[in-house]
Amino acid sequence: MSLATIAYRVSSDPSFASLLQQSPDEVLQSIGIVLTEEERTALQKILDMPGMINDSLNHILKAEPWVYSA
Repeated sequence: MSLATIAYRVSSDPSFASLLQQSPDEVLQSIGIVLTEEERTALQKILDMPGMINDSLNHILKAEPWVYSA
């Protein structure tokens, strides 16, 4: 659920997305999200693709059933 929360925040809050790219550990700590090593690796891969962040996060969001119930 943590990655889905991050994906939602990035897709709905451009300033959060910008801060997350600059200092992901600090931003996640400030909102109380602790990622597993596997989740951290997945997030870092997304953050390393600046031109593709929106597309990657859309795929993450679409994997979550709650996205379709809104």
